[in-house]
Amino acid sequence: MAKPVVHRATLLQSALFAGTQTNLATARHGKYGLGSRNENCERLVDLLDARKLYHGNSLFEKPDQRRWTWKSANGATTNEIDHILTNRKWTSLDVAVLPSFDIGSDHRLVRAKIRINSKVRKRDLHQPPRPRRPVYDAATLEKNISEYKWSHNDDPTIDYKNLCDGLIRCAEPAARSTSSLPPRIDQKAKEMLRKRGEIKRDPASTHLERLTIDKACRIAVETSLANRRKNALLLTVEKHQSIRKKKFELIDLSTVMTALKDKNAVPRSATPPAEEEPPIIEEEVAHAIRRLKNGTAAGPDNISTEILKSGGDALNRLLQWKVSKTILIPKKGDLTDLNNFRPISLLSVVYKLFTKIIVNRLEKKLDDFQPPYQAGFRRDFCCLDHIHTLTQVVERHREYHLPLALAFVDYRKAFDSVEINAILNSLVAAGIPTKYIDLIEKCNEGTSTTIQLFNKKLTIPIGKGVRQGDTISPKLFSTALEDAMRQLGWDTNRDWEDGNVIKGINIDGKILTNLRFADDIVLFANNTSDLSSMLNDLNAVGKKIGLQMNEKKTQWMRNRFCDQGNVILEGRDLLEVNSYVYLGREVNMTNDLKPEIARRRRAGWAAFNSIKEVTNQLKDPKLRAHWNTSTDLRQRSQIQDLEEHIQHGKHRWGGHVIRRQDDRWSTRTTHWFPRNNKRPLGRPPTRWTDYFRKNISQPGRHWMTVAQDRAAWRTCGPR
Repeated sequence: MAKPVVHRATLLQSALFAGTQTNLATARHGKYGLGSRNENCERLVDLLDARKLYHGNSLFEKPDQRRWTWKSANGATTNEIDHILTNRKWTSLDVAVLPSFDIGSDHRLVRAKIRINSKVRKRDLHQPPRPRRPVYDAATLEKNISEYKWSHNDDPTIDYKNLCDGLIRCAEPAARSTSSLPPRIDQKAKEMLRKRGEIKRDPASTHLERLTIDKACRIAVETSLANRRKNALLLTVEKHQSIRKKKFELIDLSTVMTALKDKNAVPRSATPPAEEEPPIIEEEVAHAIRRLKNGTAAGPDNISTEILKSGGDALNRLLQWKVSKTILIPKKGDLTDLNNFRPISLLSVVYKLFTKIIVNRLEKKLDDFQPPYQAGFRRDFCCLDHIHTLTQVVERHREYHLPLALAFVDYRKAFDSVEINAILNSLVAAGIPTKYIDLIEKCNEGTSTTIQLFNKKLTIPIGKGVRQGDTISPKLFSTALEDAMRQLGWDTNRDWEDGNVIKGINIDGKILTNLRFADDIVLFANNTSDLSSMLNDLNAVGKKIGLQMNEKKTQWMRNRFCDQGNVILEGRDLLEVNSYVYLGREVNMTNDLKPEIARRRRAGWAAFNSIKEVTNQLKDPKLRAHWNTSTDLRQRSQIQDLEEHIQHGKHRWGGHVIRRQDDRWSTRTTHWFPRNNKRPLGRPPTRWTDYFRKNISQPGRHWMTVAQDRAAWRTCGPR
């Protein structure tokens, strides 16, 4: 592929007085100028050499009255201090001052004429159509794999290359073409374009005819493109496929990153003998393949998930993942700030299959190493566990007028920052067999990734961190974090009579100090001084494994019964907030759901508006006129009533919480109330459990007793 031609022209204010002497001309600037050189001139000459730029003004001879760009207030002095710099000398046709153009300043407008090859520019800026993901005939692919003459080599790199080459050769005959997008230009637009060509070639055609046909062609092409997009989206809706993915396929132009800000916010366009472990059996490979997700991008070896899934049993018997490709997923905020991008590694699918097998083997040991504080990436745990725990704690402290302070911790690039040695040490502490630790260490030795910035591919060696996109990465990170936090001693038994050493909240005799969902951590304390101490202690142990807190995004809040002190991290006050979005739920100290409902409504309308171009096509006034009630709409759409859906979800979740026997925090906080504190007089705020007390409790049986029987709980729930 030819190197893209990028034209860069810069307008610069300086003082480059080239003079009229021929000997002052260099390869970077010409011999024509105004006045004499000074110190700023030398700086600009150094800039031209350092950045490989050309000075456009001095390349063309002009009279003095067409060269000066600035005039003093008294009109006695004129200088040439506005300049055009370019990275391609051959593109410059002329640089001149426009004396008659009044810009309301003591400067004059400088104009540059450049030469642009339209074909080359279109080649470089036009995005080619994305290759469509093929569908493989499973029977043909399995037959090809069975009949292929596989060769084995003692060198694993060569052996892996042979595997990839063989899989691609077997997959090519089994590929089946998928339905492609309709053509961009329909027949009517093509006919208009053909007619325009005839009119332009006709010497007898008038100027009005050419203008008319040009406008008609533009309208026809725009209509054709709009209809193509509309029909493609409607077809996607009819097939119940992802509209978001289809809209991504229809994108023809993407914004190219041109600069990134450094730490000073300056834009930059360049970057400086144990027990033998059993061998992997065929059933493990088949199980891991079945759990791989479809539609994920292939790694550098071009082996996709669909190839592995379509390979069948023949491939299960066969099975350089050290090279990955990194893509940057933009987040909210300024896209010239690299901190507003999330790096995702596109790894070899075969490598992810291998690590999936390892995860399946180690999952129980790694999960047993985690305390109930950690709910991220654990079987039978979810975000709702911690959201429920947090809201129950806030509810009790509000009802009993107890002080409460919360800190929400955010780490800078947590997955990319954790040290490999810390991960390996934590695996030893978790009791993982040495064979697997050595295997994980080898998989992370000598790894590298490629990333494309500013039309350049960079190969970056990886020295630390776990790769986002790797199936084993969340488990490794959580293990390293748990091993570090055990140094704090927060989970050890304490003497409740000695109140000075207690940090956290007493939940029926057990200390609640924190909740974790991977790297999303919330800390609990009864006062601001304890919260500050806990934050600084956590920051200290985090630094030992490579984690650094983000002071701007680490925030805290307190209820009205807490003291009025500040929370300090490394000598700096942290930002106090009234609400915080934790794991997708907006939390406040009054458990007021109105802001959360409003936020979700806004998010729902935003999602609906993103597909408005599809829904607008489905409006039928005649049909809509007969939909007089919501019941008719629900019958046709099969969408459940919102209130019924909420009641059913709460009823089902309440039963799960009460029946659990693993002493997790969501169950403990549901049963908990401060026994040593007396509730103030007056009607208490609405509790989460009030719904069950009013609608579920039976005579002589508390609702929690009913919930222990799954069958009885189902019968008394909402229909």
